[in-house]
Amino acid sequence: MKNKDIKDNRTEKAEEKAAAQEKPAEGELDREAMGDEKYIEALEHKVGELMAENASSRAVTLRLQADFDNYRKRNAALAEEMKALGKSMVIERLLGVLDNCALARKYITDEAHLTGFDMMERQLVDALSAFGLEEIAADGADFDPAVMSAVERVKGAPEQDGKVVEVLAKGYKLGGKVLRPASVKVGAV
Repeated sequence: MKNKDIKDNRTEKAEEKAAAQEKPAEGELDREAMGDEKYIEALEHKVGELMAENASSRAVTLRLQADFDNYRKRNAALAEEMKALGKSMVIERLLGVLDNCALARKYITDEAHLTGFDMMERQLVDALSAFGLEEIAADGADFDPAVMSAVERVKGAPEQDGKVVEVLAKGYKLGGKVLRPASVKVGAV
């Protein structure tokens, strides 16, 4: 009796499966019930809906790709900006050390110590130059307010009018931008 129940159960499931395959699923079209012309019309309508849905999905995908590309570019630019900012902050701090080297040189009288000191200073300048630091050439040049800061005007010869007479503190550029303007005395007539 158990075998017969199992066979009947299997037969019922097979019949249900076959019936389900014969009936159109929900949302599918029944050609026999509709007739050929209406079936074709319904298919064309369905194709139009699917094409519109596809176009909409494609537009969303393209927008998302463009948004992601813009996000990636913004982040790359921001990373470069932060890298440059970090570099300039470190170099700015080291400029004080470089200024102190120039001040200390005035007080070193022993030639051997001065040679060693010059080598150390040169090494620091070379290291900073490797990161793009450039000294602003100011001594004897025409005064340029974009890269120099006039601390004082000094009476002098007519040929010195508007020219830098003395550099009080060197100025520097980093990557073409003024990191610190040169502090100078400017000649006046």
